[in-house]
Amino acid sequence: MQKYFISDDDFKNNKITSDDAFHISNVMRSKPGDVVLVGNNGKTLKVRLTNITKNEVSYEIIEEETGNNELPVFISIFQGYPKGDKIEDVIKYGTEYGVAEFVPTIMKRSVFKLDSKKKESKLKRFQTIAKESSEQSFRNNMSIVSDIKYLKEIDFSQYNVKILCYEEDAKIGEASNLKNIIKNLNLNDKVAVVIGPEGGVDDTEVEYLTSKGFIRCALGPRILRTEVALYYILSAISYEMELK
Repeated sequence: MQKYFISDDDFKNNKITSDDAFHISNVMRSKPGDVVLVGNNGKTLKVRLTNITKNEVSYEIIEEETGNNELPVFISIFQGYPKGDKIEDVIKYGTEYGVAEFVPTIMKRSVFKLDSKKKESKLKRFQTIAKESSEQSFRNNMSIVSDIKYLKEIDFSQYNVKILCYEEDAKIGEASNLKNIIKNLNLNDKVAVVIGPEGGVDDTEVEYLTSKGFIRCALGPRILRTEVALYYILSAISYEMELK
């Protein structure tokens, strides 16, 4: 069953518009009577399509879905901006793992140069990727992609758990910090995870982040690529908090 995250206005008026309406009519080739899911602000409804055009689809509500597919903690990934399009995979697959928020972060070793003229289009694409991955994985909430920021522009004060992925500690055998943090997580904790770009986190950034309360964590004894580090952490959190 297909799921669509729709706007507040569409949700209130039992309709689906814009690209989602086109997807229903032209890609899925749905017919009146077909059943889909629509989501908005944490609520998911099972609905029956009643009228379909390429610009607007109307529906009637069958029932509200009550399941919860969200991680039990709110996780923000502050991904050091990597080369090429790797950030898109981070958003796509991180969303499927349950990340609540992504903040593409420009750090000292980021090769990426921010072009203000292209920023808006990049953010729009990132949010589209997050929306589609949220729908595919039947999330209750759509992942947020926040503004592209420089590290020292970010306010970390709202987070009560702060993880700094630091490959240099893996080289000296640190193996307990991440496990201890995850074992002590509580429901509804707000978790900030900083992952460096290719080349890792600069020494001055390590000093800055530890002064903000971040705990340096190795991700096992192996050195991981920047675009896969978050999967290690998210898998560990899911294993500890979601599997019985």
